[in-house]
Amino acid sequence: MTITGIDAVTFGVTDMDAAKRFLDDWGVKRVGKSNDYRCANDSEVRIRPADDAGLPPAFEPGSTLREILWGVDTKRALADIAKELGRDRTIVTDRDGTLHTTDDFGIAIAFRISRRKKIKAQPLLFNVPGAPARIDKPTTYYTRATPQEISHVVIGVPDLKAAERFYMKRLGFRVSDRYEGRAAFLRGSPAGNHHHLFLLNTQDGQTHFNHIAFKVRDVHEVIGGGQYIVGRGWESQAGPGRHYISSACFWYFKCPLGGAAEYAADEDVVTEKWRARTHQLTPGIFSEWTFNVPKDAKLAGAPIAASRDAS
Repeated sequence: MTITGIDAVTFGVTDMDAAKRFLDDWGVKRVGKSNDYRCANDSEVRIRPADDAGLPPAFEPGSTLREILWGVDTKRALADIAKELGRDRTIVTDRDGTLHTTDDFGIAIAFRISRRKKIKAQPLLFNVPGAPARIDKPTTYYTRATPQEISHVVIGVPDLKAAERFYMKRLGFRVSDRYEGRAAFLRGSPAGNHHHLFLLNTQDGQTHFNHIAFKVRDVHEVIGGGQYIVGRGWESQAGPGRHYISSACFWYFKCPLGGAAEYAADEDVVTEKWRARTHQLTPGIFSEWTFNVPKDAKLAGAPIAASRDAS
């Protein structure tokens, strides 16, 4: 089975007006008059009132993630997932063939043949000292961002090893990198994004949503989009900056959907030749992730400005 990436995410929110205003400002496109939004490649963000009876149960109070819908490449892959997960949990199948169930931590997960479309973006040329590539032409300037796709989601879980085991053994995810005993970067497909799912080992024995990341075209769009969001009154969480793991340029913002939302660009693209690395956890390179997880005495007070790593 091959999971190709995130097709859709569903959030239950306590303030629908704020959530809609944020997504409008964020740059995803609203589908008609619905409460669904799409990136350029048709990956979806769906928002519903937190008390909507049709939502999967919440794993934490307040606005938060309620379901991740994973795209797969073939009908055979979908059938394999149904057979594998059907061994020990209930699976509900929609009329269109979408499968709904939960992982081992009560997080609602779903699967369908991917409806994301391929997109073509014209890369910008950069002038490097000694090797200029853009001559007699100003660069593109972004007044706001247009998210191209949902890159990944980040969730804190009470048992990292068990979560890795479920996603890798049961669903075929692969580890790209990890922090020893604390975090794992997982991708659904052999080649592509550095990670689609980033798991953190929480300190309170509970499950917590951390953030959702959206890919934009380049670092200029990260900056232009972030400046626009700040100008619209939304609060920056961390950034702008560049990650050591995954190499992506980033800017995080506090989000009324729960947790944070991230603009990201120039993420590592890996293949089966990639060798997973294990990094040691130190306060100076981990502090950006502590904003949506319970306080950790080892990491408390670590300066975000000194951090090099985030997802």
